[in-house]
Amino acid sequence: MLKLPNLSKALVAGLLCAIAGASAYAAERISDFSLVDADGRFFQLSRHSNQDAVVLLAYDANSRDARRAISDLREIAEQFADQAVAIAIMDVTGLTDKVAMREEATDEDIPFRILMDETQLVTAELGITLAAEVVVIDPEAREVIYRGALSSRYADGSRSERRAGSYLSEALTAIVSGTEPSGNQLASKGDEIDFSAKTAIENSVSYAGDIAPILEQRCVTCHQEGGIAPFAMNNHQMIQGWSPMIRETLITKRMPPGQIGSEYADSFHGVNHITVEETQKLVSWIDNGSVNNDSSDPLAELIVKTEKWINGEPDLIIQIPAQQIPATGVQDYRNLTIPLDLEEDVWVKAVEFEAGDPTVLHHIIAFSYGADGLSQFGILNQGIGLGAYAPGNELNLYPEGSGYPLEAGGGLLLQMHYTTSGKEAVDASEIGIYLWDEDPDKTILGGSAADLDINIPPFEGNHEMVASKKFRTDSYLTMLGPHMHYRGSDANFKLKYPDGRIEEVLNVPNYQFNWQKTYDFKEPLFLPAGTELVFRGTFDNSDMNPFNPDPSQTLTWGEQTWQEMFFGFFRYVEAEGGE
Repeated sequence: MLKLPNLSKALVAGLLCAIAGASAYAAERISDFSLVDADGRFFQLSRHSNQDAVVLLAYDANSRDARRAISDLREIAEQFADQAVAIAIMDVTGLTDKVAMREEATDEDIPFRILMDETQLVTAELGITLAAEVVVIDPEAREVIYRGALSSRYADGSRSERRAGSYLSEALTAIVSGTEPSGNQLASKGDEIDFSAKTAIENSVSYAGDIAPILEQRCVTCHQEGGIAPFAMNNHQMIQGWSPMIRETLITKRMPPGQIGSEYADSFHGVNHITVEETQKLVSWIDNGSVNNDSSDPLAELIVKTEKWINGEPDLIIQIPAQQIPATGVQDYRNLTIPLDLEEDVWVKAVEFEAGDPTVLHHIIAFSYGADGLSQFGILNQGIGLGAYAPGNELNLYPEGSGYPLEAGGGLLLQMHYTTSGKEAVDASEIGIYLWDEDPDKTILGGSAADLDINIPPFEGNHEMVASKKFRTDSYLTMLGPHMHYRGSDANFKLKYPDGRIEEVLNVPNYQFNWQKTYDFKEPLFLPAGTELVFRGTFDNSDMNPFNPDPSQTLTWGEQTWQEMFFGFFRYVEAEGGE
């Protein structure tokens, strides 16, 4: 890979071919892509553009050549340990079981990240057809600059063609020295990758029968007239026009927003999720021209009911006083006290927030106070109180049979945070409160696993923090919610039980500050007394983080978005009788 400032790589490659009379490998442009590895951590190609090369080995646990290639790849990794080269293996079988892949890594002593190409879309785009095949990618140019056998040991062809040596090592040596890899690249002799399941799904795709229903279920809630998305998915022409962007957001996992680990998608209410099969259908349809060969357009015929309140009409609607937001400048937190004028104690079963102007409203956290007034201790021990709003997190549900008490004579303390948008705005948000007709059996409680002692060095791309909270009584865990700012990159929650067992219960591989959610369990988890909730998060303060406002800053705790926070919020109810 040439690093000459005044000539493009393509031009230089062409000149070298003309001068030397040799055939250079024709680099192939590829899309940016994202995958989740076997440990649930996020990988995005464009976030490695500071590397000279990204190396991926196609792995299939059933392939002898792929398993053998790991030891050879380890030697190459050691050879280039001091170079700007990132090396990983990629499972190309479509396997979705991360636990099985971690066990495979242990059994085969695999020291590399194992990227899971569950849809096989990345494998296909990279032109990989054989296990043990290697690709080398220029992550900045997004080009495949080498594809073939790792070495003569894995190369296809006659003995005379299979010259001795490590072809990958030779290619990387050329790349890091600023020259082009050799054009003599032999194919791998590994087993053919089975794409039959992916192909079968893609061959049967139709716009009316497949694409429109997927978009209606997964996307139209936001992508409608007057919705928060930038365009409405209201007919085939609109979808076809926006199809390149739709493809990009699917391949990079940018949409649906706020995705969690797919293995947890069925554990929580209201999760933004898209299946492997749905993604394969959408991308295949787009790659084949986004045509509608059907006689109907279901999206054009769809009548979208714009319900103001997701959970139905609330029992109480609280009008938050209108807030004037300037065009520019830093906005301090606003703490608003709102008396509720309740004549009797009530029990809340759900809370919903209606953002007045979502372009400037960053978050609302609704705490409560009683007839005796504000109590700082009481506020701090509420976690996120009645509930919280952040983009994509409007509805807060409590489990059946539990509620949050509001006292007569009390009210709400609202923590409001705004960001400026370049023009003046007025936010007049509302809170909808849903009440129990009869007193519930249990009181919803809250808290957080948090650490305020934050010290993240400049340009550090993988700063990990851990906080925990121990439950003193038998309890049921009902909600989880990670909270960090722009440098937050991933988060997960694990439970350490008194008997020594450790269970991960939520993983957010690609934490996005602009899509913060809380996750309400469909079935609350029983926690015996002594269970410890462990919240782990990673901060990316490097210039590879596209959301990082200034990687040169040392980060400490602070309320503003360019500072950082580390909270693992949770809700729970206490169990009865020591179950």
